[in-house]
Amino acid sequence: MPSRLRQVRLGKRHEASVHVCVAALVITGLLWLLFHFFVVVQGEFGEQQHPLEAWWLRLHGFAGMGALLLFGSLMPLHIRNAWQHGANRWSGGVLVVLMGVLTLSAYGLYYAGGEETRAWISTFHWIAGCVLGLSLPVHVLQRRRNRRRTAVDRSQPLAPAPADELRLVRGRRDMPQA
Repeated sequence: MPSRLRQVRLGKRHEASVHVCVAALVITGLLWLLFHFFVVVQGEFGEQQHPLEAWWLRLHGFAGMGALLLFGSLMPLHIRNAWQHGANRWSGGVLVVLMGVLTLSAYGLYYAGGEETRAWISTFHWIAGCVLGLSLPVHVLQRRRNRRRTAVDRSQPLAPAPADELRLVRGRRDMPQA
């Protein structure tokens, strides 16, 4: 196996780290959405946010920092070599764009001014996050399907071309070797 192809595949720990981090992001993001929009606590002065809502957001931010580190670790070998090899370009490209969008929108949520701007950036961010949560399994399943297809192709022995399938090569007949 060429070295570039080997570098496209992630090590087991590296792959597990990516999956755990994305799962943490999706779970904490969904829990924040649940607590933000649907869980209300009666306080001394009426309805107020549940105390866990802030904690889900803090954990989500922490997992986001880990995701940025892991994304950076994927760029030099996995993403670059897979792109050059042409492996899973569509699903991988979607993931790269989504990570860029989520990074920029997270920055906007943290630093953008005004509640109106924050509200639409937040909506945009959680929609993109849900799409990323669905896109990573598609990328992984596509890789596994391609790996199985390649394994089947490699298991077939190469048979010599039948005599009736002679080709012309530079003006002469190319005969199959017996």
